[in-house]
Amino acid sequence: MTVARVLFLARYRVPHACFAMQWDHNLLDIDYTIIASPVPQHELWPVFERYGIDTSRLKYMNDSVIYQRYPEVNNWVFDHDYRGWWLRQQAIKLAYRDLLQEDVILMHDCDTFMIEPYRCWDGEQLNYLVIPDTKHGSYHGVFESITGLPEASPHCFVTELVPVLRTHWLELRKLLAQRWPNKLWLDAIIDAVPGMPTIPPWGTGEIIKWFSEYELLGNWAACCDPINYTFQKRFEYNQLELLSTLNAREFNAVCDAVPDLSQSMQLDWDTLDIPNFEYYQHLVKQCTQ
Repeated sequence: MTVARVLFLARYRVPHACFAMQWDHNLLDIDYTIIASPVPQHELWPVFERYGIDTSRLKYMNDSVIYQRYPEVNNWVFDHDYRGWWLRQQAIKLAYRDLLQEDVILMHDCDTFMIEPYRCWDGEQLNYLVIPDTKHGSYHGVFESITGLPEASPHCFVTELVPVLRTHWLELRKLLAQRWPNKLWLDAIIDAVPGMPTIPPWGTGEIIKWFSEYELLGNWAACCDPINYTFQKRFEYNQLELLSTLNAREFNAVCDAVPDLSQSMQLDWDTLDIPNFEYYQHLVKQCTQ
């Protein structure tokens, strides 16, 4: 069984990826990492090497492959959606799972990393990181609208590190084809998501859709087979200096929640410098050693 981590990487998240990958030793039994990004490889590799990341263990795929093979991801962009391309980003992630042949992929959003060892696949069962006994109201009923089944877990799967077994994915594709035989699977999913009106200050009643790819995939896995759970205890910082308050006895994951990205980690693409990178790295290391 091949287990690959897929690190989804927008340009503005490159410094966060360099930071998160300093703790890759906590992701156990990963055969290799695939960088999935619109940023060209020749721009990314020098940045990674500048921060001590072994690029020989990385593979690369450009998002253009997804746009070519799954142009319907653009059907996930709607007028008057104040979140911009947020839905399309999720469609792209699902398309990567469809395209990649690896037995297990660990989807990873690089604003979050683990500070304790985590194994997503033990050779027999998936191990899902979850936020226990938590549900987001905006996603209520969405899984059932798509699959016709009730949610199979009481936990939240939006943890930014989510494994997906290829056999589970193929079963989901089969179900979608049965339910909507005349639709492409990406269209079937987004068309099934109910619309909700916006409220001020985010809008004045425009209809938008709330969907989580991770809630879909996690609940579907729980429908397919027994799965294991690891509770994710998230340290969310809204200022970089708050990394100094991390208590590793209370948390096993670190998540960037800085609301203004200009105040979060930045990368100078000319010099490849991430200001204060070593300092912030030291803050986390001193809390976890």
